[in-house]
Amino acid sequence: MTFPGKIKTLLLKKLSWLLIEAVVASSRVTISGHDKITGLLNEKLPVIFIFWHRHLLFVIHQFKNSGARPLISLSSDGELVTAVAQEFGMKPIRGSSSKGGARAFLNMVRSVQEENAQVLITVDGPKGPARQIKTGTVQLALKTKAHIIPISWSSSRVKILEKSWDRFMIPLPFGRIHFAYGQPLQISASDEANLQKTADMLAEKLNQLEESVK
Repeated sequence: MTFPGKIKTLLLKKLSWLLIEAVVASSRVTISGHDKITGLLNEKLPVIFIFWHRHLLFVIHQFKNSGARPLISLSSDGELVTAVAQEFGMKPIRGSSSKGGARAFLNMVRSVQEENAQVLITVDGPKGPARQIKTGTVQLALKTKAHIIPISWSSSRVKILEKSWDRFMIPLPFGRIHFAYGQPLQISASDEANLQKTADMLAEKLNQLEESVK
């Protein structure tokens, strides 16, 4: 990245941090479903959190200062998201199915198995198709024997970017934000025979959770 590019990213990440913090501070936030995962976290069992790309902004705040490992693409847009995630105390893993995928997969396996990290995956990112889960998430869960935990949120005041591929959501100040953890899911060895069917099942669970928080 060029020096002007670094300066631009620095300014944008600081502005993004300020805006996200201001929105959350002015909103009434409720969280549901955390009791479903308390046992897993207390026992330090491996977990993978999955969510739709459109929900990225509040997820970053929800996991701030947790040391979570979000998977972020190697694209130019990913540079800014990485910088913002780091500003919120996260440790991104760079890569996607289209670029750097093999290295990212190995890093996620290591993070789950050796570091007991909370891995976060935008399962339809970075460019879609929207609401379709790629099989890599299933393969990661099988490899690490991790529990998959769907997460989602909604807000009474939100700006939806209608022209974006995923109808990206930006929470607005002075709203009511509801963040929810879904029921943990564990993929069995028998699911390996049909990875896409299992991925579609996960997508259905994530859609159901999204509907429940509205």
